[in-house]
Amino acid sequence: MTDAATDVPLTLAVAAKRYNAQVAASLEMEQAPRPSPTVTTGDCATAWAMLDRCLAASPQIADALDKGGCLVVVEVPGPDWIRPVRETLKLYLSGPTEMDDAQFKTMMETLALPDDEETPFSEEPEEPVRPEWAWFSELGEKDRHWAPHDIDSMTTALGNGKGVIMLASRLDRMPASVRHAADHHLTLPTLDGAAMTVAAHVLTGHHPSITIDDRLCGYLNPDILRLSRRLGEDGDAWIQRLRSFANLASQAIPYAGPKLADLHGMDDAKKWGLNLLEDLKEYRAGRLPWQDVDRGCLLVGPTGTGKTSFARILAGTTGLPLVTGSHSEWQAAGHLGHMLAAMRSTFNRARIEAPCILFLDEVDAFPDRQSLRNNQRDYSLQVVNALLEATDGTLAREGVVLLAAANSLAVDPALVRPGRLDRVIMVSLPDDQALAGILRQHLGPDHLPGVDLLPYVAGMVASGAEAELWARDAKRKARRAGRPMTPEDLVADIPRPEAVSPDLHFRVAVHEAGHAIAAAIEMPGKVQIVKVQGDHAGVRFELGQFDTAAHARSHIRILLAGRAAEELCLGAAGFGSGGPVNSDLARATSLAASMLAGHGFGDRLLWLGNAAPENAASFLSAHPSLADQVSRMLTEEHERVMALLRPRQQAIDKVACILLERGSMSGHELEVLVAAIPTSTELAL
Repeated sequence: MTDAATDVPLTLAVAAKRYNAQVAASLEMEQAPRPSPTVTTGDCATAWAMLDRCLAASPQIADALDKGGCLVVVEVPGPDWIRPVRETLKLYLSGPTEMDDAQFKTMMETLALPDDEETPFSEEPEEPVRPEWAWFSELGEKDRHWAPHDIDSMTTALGNGKGVIMLASRLDRMPASVRHAADHHLTLPTLDGAAMTVAAHVLTGHHPSITIDDRLCGYLNPDILRLSRRLGEDGDAWIQRLRSFANLASQAIPYAGPKLADLHGMDDAKKWGLNLLEDLKEYRAGRLPWQDVDRGCLLVGPTGTGKTSFARILAGTTGLPLVTGSHSEWQAAGHLGHMLAAMRSTFNRARIEAPCILFLDEVDAFPDRQSLRNNQRDYSLQVVNALLEATDGTLAREGVVLLAAANSLAVDPALVRPGRLDRVIMVSLPDDQALAGILRQHLGPDHLPGVDLLPYVAGMVASGAEAELWARDAKRKARRAGRPMTPEDLVADIPRPEAVSPDLHFRVAVHEAGHAIAAAIEMPGKVQIVKVQGDHAGVRFELGQFDTAAHARSHIRILLAGRAAEELCLGAAGFGSGGPVNSDLARATSLAASMLAGHGFGDRLLWLGNAAPENAASFLSAHPSLADQVSRMLTEEHERVMALLRPRQQAIDKVACILLERGSMSGHELEVLVAAIPTSTELAL
């Protein structure tokens, strides 16, 4: 479809519009009616609008469709769009021939003659031969679908000079060989208000004066578009009917989950979310510019701490749509080009849905560019750069609140700079009160009403996801028994620690008291909770990042403090300090090796590699001199933490007794106790 005068590629719709403008100007009419394709259903009219937009933006594909003899992959918004897009594309490919300049000039001269004179048009040129096409679509589309033997059919069609068009809603639903061999790839956009305006014009011949909000277009599907057409109605009537349906559909399933105000645990995230809620109210009222909205946040914490649930609750509380994406979801789209296209599609959908919440999960799966090595460096670099480009606040992202989740802070530093995920919130496992609140939330008011749940979870180290599982299992037991839930139903599903001897229990309490007191001294204000309950024992504190060697050494002392407390109070260390890869000794060894080998804090300024916990032992075996340095460092820090705890044995005993009695104590309570108990000058010597 090429204009011979200017050699500018045109789509059929653009050519028709230019032709109408010429006719209108010559006849001095206000407006000439725009020729429309012969479509009689709303879904095909909408498919026409989407195809028209894509081909206008991709003239090389429009030209290829005119010529034929090639393999074209067409990606549609969903499986239900395959039939209307195929029907409409067939109509598009068999459309009328454009009138050339000579024919147009002759027609104008004829129209200018008096009514009694008539000059016949020159003979019409022969109808050009239209290319032939073979059609295929993804498995599951009822009229025509992909089958393995179709490769032979495609090969035969292409060998005979025919073209092949393959339609699919997702690229991974078509054969990889077809994707790779395709000459052209056409991706239809999601519906928006502009496309619906064009569709109304195409369907009714009347340009509507109203439109549909882009966000509401997501509730329209081909069946609705087809059923909403009424004979004789103009474009406004059709658009109005669709608007009414979309408005109802958007309110059909109101959010009925917990609100931010009801959230247990995650106090910092909850505070940020409530502030965002107020900002969004001001923004939507036109009283606050978007640049003043606190709109980017990264939640960092272990699996099961409720990061994904927080995204759902935030969207439900604000009443905004939730758009989601993740590294694994985008990677599943295919090779690099398809992965980047899937990533861009997610961000484009968020812009269409705005205002909305865009939640990006597992962002720590995107590597730090500084850590990339030769192996697949180019691939990973392009992926990270694409993510940074998409999240850049300087791009069109108004109305999109960017919320992300990660299990660790091992992300590219550019991702957490201002303008992207500029606020980082650490999320930890819930304490006893929060865990009881989460359990009550999942049980609801109808199960165990009035029962205090705190005793059932006191001292437990568990996530909100585990509490949800306990509640679900207890409900099922009561439901199958045909009776109200009893406390026994709940207790049966909460895992209890195996019984341990009093001596071992006391040793564990002393061990954790050593960790807790060292952490309270080394990192004031960072300890959150200390727990001791059988094998559920530990100290939770806000770690942050290691900025210097001194910070890393401080953490090594905290890791060795449990062993030191056992030596001071019990005469010797037990097996609890070492053993598996996540033990205190293994983590301290890995951290020391990483400092020396990977960060240049050894006796030589040399990078030897990263000593991760899982390979630290083999790494040190391969570097004996490095192993000697690590051993010396651990010995030095062990002596220092011994000196730190020796004058505080009274505090260790007191904390251990509280842990034995109650199972846990808060970080604030710990710091008050440590400050109140005087240190022993005699023991310090």
